[in-house]
Amino acid sequence: MDRAPKPKESMPHSEPGIQCSNPHCMALNELESRFCRQCRTPIVKRYLWAMGAKPNSHETSTIVSPQINPEQVGSLIGERYLALTQQIFLDTKPGLIPQIPEEIPEEIATYLQLFGYSPHIPQVYGQLDGYNIWLLDYGTVPYNSLGKLEYPQQLVPEILFFWPQAQAIKQLNWLRQIASLWNPLLEKQVVSTILNPSLIRVNGSIIQLIELESDAKSTPTLKDLGKLWLQLTENVDPMIREILEELSTRLERGSITKIEQVIKVLDYSLDLCSQNYDYSYQVFACTDPGPTRVNNEDAAYPDNSTPILINNQDLNLAIVCDGVGGHEGGEIAAKETINHLRTKIAEMSFDQKHNSPGAVFKQLVKFTNDANDAICERNDNEQRQERQRMGTTLVMTLTRNHEVYLTSVGDSRIYLVTSVGCHQVTIDDDLASREVRLGYAVYRDALQYPSAGALIQALGMRHSSALHPNVKRLIIDDNCIFLLCTDGLSDFDRVEQYWRDTILPMLTGKINITKTVKTLVKIANERNGHDNATVALVHCQVKSKSSASNSTISWSKVETAISDSLVWSDVYPQVLSLPDTEYIPTEPDSSKTAKKLLTALHQRKPAPLLIIILSIILLVGLGFLAYFFYLQSRIDNREDAPINSEVEQFIPDYKK
Repeated sequence: MDRAPKPKESMPHSEPGIQCSNPHCMALNELESRFCRQCRTPIVKRYLWAMGAKPNSHETSTIVSPQINPEQVGSLIGERYLALTQQIFLDTKPGLIPQIPEEIPEEIATYLQLFGYSPHIPQVYGQLDGYNIWLLDYGTVPYNSLGKLEYPQQLVPEILFFWPQAQAIKQLNWLRQIASLWNPLLEKQVVSTILNPSLIRVNGSIIQLIELESDAKSTPTLKDLGKLWLQLTENVDPMIREILEELSTRLERGSITKIEQVIKVLDYSLDLCSQNYDYSYQVFACTDPGPTRVNNEDAAYPDNSTPILINNQDLNLAIVCDGVGGHEGGEIAAKETINHLRTKIAEMSFDQKHNSPGAVFKQLVKFTNDANDAICERNDNEQRQERQRMGTTLVMTLTRNHEVYLTSVGDSRIYLVTSVGCHQVTIDDDLASREVRLGYAVYRDALQYPSAGALIQALGMRHSSALHPNVKRLIIDDNCIFLLCTDGLSDFDRVEQYWRDTILPMLTGKINITKTVKTLVKIANERNGHDNATVALVHCQVKSKSSASNSTISWSKVETAISDSLVWSDVYPQVLSLPDTEYIPTEPDSSKTAKKLLTALHQRKPAPLLIIILSIILLVGLGFLAYFFYLQSRIDNREDAPINSEVEQFIPDYKK
């Protein structure tokens, strides 16, 4: 991928301007502009947080860096970053690659390795030009129609700011997200972060950590979490006061020793709390071959010409697939995947045994693996090899009542749009993301590799033993919209550019779902146009029941319902995916179809075979030693080596 071009022209005056985020334009505009004066692309504001610069604070952050001087506030740093405060900056040239040193500090690598927990964990953006100050990106932060920050001193407001006026279901949702981060942060020795309320921020319904705090002095325990949560009971919604008080007390006393127990209590409390609300879901999808493709290898569900409306307990399913591989292969793989998942999910049971989040996770993973194996078997039966093997990406939402399950494989995406932001809630299964999660590269820099878009997995390329579907569970506590799309729309940040003007009006009733979907497809075709374009929207609406009960949820009721001594085996975290070290990409190719066929992962030879060979050599003597080395040299030069030299030149040196 070529680096971004320089701006076409400068502003006619000395006031700071901001570049257009359209990579084909990048003209400079006034800071207050909503649209580029040259290409009319919406202006994207990237507000960043300077990690470690903490004026007037005694807190110890992960990295203590020199901060800018107070007199520099209001000026451009490095002719690029507008300093709004000593800690908050606006990137006026977002199309350019930030300053990134060759060596990534261990503290920064921790952020990268937690990349899969975005948007809860901020993304490393780069360094402030000329300073040893790292900048963090939170995606969309709250700002008004003029592009001005709603919280100019905090960037994203602290949880204590909104906690007192939040309803019970939102408070439980926030606590659930915090609890789900306990284990991954504990593993990286930064769990102190969620014991410091000033570092816990809320962006609508989403918990975001403003930065990570190291467990430098000692490793915190769940008793510390109990102490913090007891403080929150002073301003908790009366409906859940007893639950939070009892849960916090048991944590502090040490009678609850596993975070999974906490999650189970919160999940059941959410189930009870959600009974005071009516949930309705409207879904509509559209697929288009695009202006440059003869064949459409994308597919979507539902494929009706009119939106589908679902209420409360009924299952609401939306699927988008981007097929690849051989003549008509991608189209077949995409449609067969949708048909398989539709059939299996329609048969899902939600009785008491299968109703838990863990049980739903297991079923979704199994259905996805089965769809993969069905395509893989057809590839084998039709003797499709290498680039002729058909496959497909997958993004799927399954909503029921107050919860939504997200499943993804490949580089199609799901975004969550709320009244205050738009967040990508899936991570691409590509080489760039893999390098970030391994801690080797900052994402914006990894995107510059020529092989950055090479997929590391897709459905149908190999047996399910080599497939790792990504599954998430989110709680719906307010009106919101889920956008599912292929890269025909998401490429070149089109979603980030256009969500405010195309999707947000749906939440206020100014535009209907059908027109919004068709507008997004039109944007994909006219602004990108290099691929098929497929879009599905799921509009989630939440209303309080007129007969809603405001009675307190008792601890005894929760404990009775989950009365296995607060020990459960079916509790899953907020995110389900397997380590990236198990993914090995093949060689890159510049074409889109070939790029996606890189998901035919090569497996290494098992170690026991080498042991057997060595044992035979020892038994038969030195006479066979030369022959062994000859065979080994043939193996080392085999055509299916996991990473060949063409890829290696673009990949940072692996830490072995």
